[in-house]
Amino acid sequence: MKKTRLTLAALLLLCCALLCACGGKQSETVSVPTPAPVVTAAPAPTPAMSDAEQRNLIERCRNIWYKQEPTYDDWFYTITDLDHNGRLEVITASQQGTGLFTYVDCWEIDPGFTGLVVCPDNTREGEAWPDIIVDKLTWYHDPATGRYTYLCEDLMRDGMARSYTGQDCFSLYNGSFVLRLLASKEESFDAQGNPSVRYHDADGREITMNDYTNAAFAAFEGQEQGTISLNWTWVDAEPGVNAPSIFDTPAPTAQNALPVTVTKNPTGETIAVGGHCWFIAHADNADTLVWQLIAPNGDVYSLGELMSMYRTLELEALEGDTLALRGAPVELDGWSVQARFDGPGGTALTTPAVLHVQDYTSAYGGVLANYYRAYTGGGTDAGYAYQNGISEFIGYSSHVGYAIEDLDGDGTAELVIEGMGTEDFSNGVLYDLYTLVNGKPVQIACSSARNRYYLRGDGRILNEGSSGAGHSVYLINSIQDGALVPSESVFTYFDGQPTDGYYYSSTGSTYQPGVYDEAIGEQEFNYYVGLFEDAVYIPQLTMIA
Repeated sequence: MKKTRLTLAALLLLCCALLCACGGKQSETVSVPTPAPVVTAAPAPTPAMSDAEQRNLIERCRNIWYKQEPTYDDWFYTITDLDHNGRLEVITASQQGTGLFTYVDCWEIDPGFTGLVVCPDNTREGEAWPDIIVDKLTWYHDPATGRYTYLCEDLMRDGMARSYTGQDCFSLYNGSFVLRLLASKEESFDAQGNPSVRYHDADGREITMNDYTNAAFAAFEGQEQGTISLNWTWVDAEPGVNAPSIFDTPAPTAQNALPVTVTKNPTGETIAVGGHCWFIAHADNADTLVWQLIAPNGDVYSLGELMSMYRTLELEALEGDTLALRGAPVELDGWSVQARFDGPGGTALTTPAVLHVQDYTSAYGGVLANYYRAYTGGGTDAGYAYQNGISEFIGYSSHVGYAIEDLDGDGTAELVIEGMGTEDFSNGVLYDLYTLVNGKPVQIACSSARNRYYLRGDGRILNEGSSGAGHSVYLINSIQDGALVPSESVFTYFDGQPTDGYYYSSTGSTYQPGVYDEAIGEQEFNYYVGLFEDAVYIPQLTMIA
């Protein structure tokens, strides 16, 4: 249960917000009227002040919202427009205690643009909020009412053995906050350290993990989805410390704002039916990001609209300007994903990223079946592996999974197989790698104990091999025309010869130094090995068995 607390300082702040005028010059007293009850839908934004003028008003009302004598160590504030009505809000928040309890106060510029009014919420006085002190929040927009609802997690701890995560949402509508719980997850450990996870809906009924994961989609099906940057400013609670004017770093205005500029376009993806992938985009001088999908005929759809069309599809705007796509149906083949960034300086669209969805699981079905049989009855030993043309690394993991990714960007996705549930040296090893040639699976790489392969984030393959104590190689390969082509390597050669030592090859090499290979020192050799290994990438795997 969340703890509640109502301090004398909080009471004084609330009284100030409702009764005191904002301080400016003596001849410029700014009133703070009490808002009258409103029952109509939120009005369309018709600001009588520019963004800069509203920030100036908030600065002049600092005596209301700025916590000069807080009762906790530090706090944060941000200035935003959550309800998109053209009137800015100033929000203050702090997170306290080992239980991670968040407390929030908010004031909005009144409709007459003369002062600030308190934005009440439906929590009890002093009750904790969800974790709102984050860089970005995902929102859903209901076009029928104009309401914007924001998703927030609420992580609370009860000692080391129990934690609670709530999927919460809140909206600022007609001047008041409404907070509600969508679903919750409870994690605990018994006396022996065994974990237990239970999921519940908003009414406390137990639900599945899938229901918990899709709680927001179910609640806001069909609504437009996007993200907002909150840009929190941290304030030390010690009086007189870190208390700058909000204009020390002026916010851009529409007149002098820098243009929104895309700095990273999402890249196209090739995946299997039912597969998953991510799209990432970045832009400078942007406050909000909205993802949209474009049909082959040019029609544009929101995330909610597309999920209502295809029931297996999941689309989620994540932090880091990332869109997660899961459960892709074959009907999305040829669609494009695009990000729209908005800021004071305008709007910018990314280049559309084309999505290719193919039935690769059928094409690679024979390979997947071999691994399935190995783990469900064939025996995960080297003998079975050799007889069936699969990796002997099946003996090192309790599960095996696959991913289908277009590693070389040629429009044909490769089959990646790696172990799951392994914590030893085989973690991250690429057990098997296949591509399609004329529609048939062709093996590109297969790891063995002394010849291991690893997938890199750039689509290339790291090969780590040894033919003896003094002979080892770290080789980078590219995939070309269904085969691995070496591009560079470092290797050791210690065979009691004058040429013994460490070498770098700009084209890839065998274990024996050649005329074009460059002798290097041990420190440089270790540098290259670290450089090669740091790029190793473990994809999200779908379990085979």
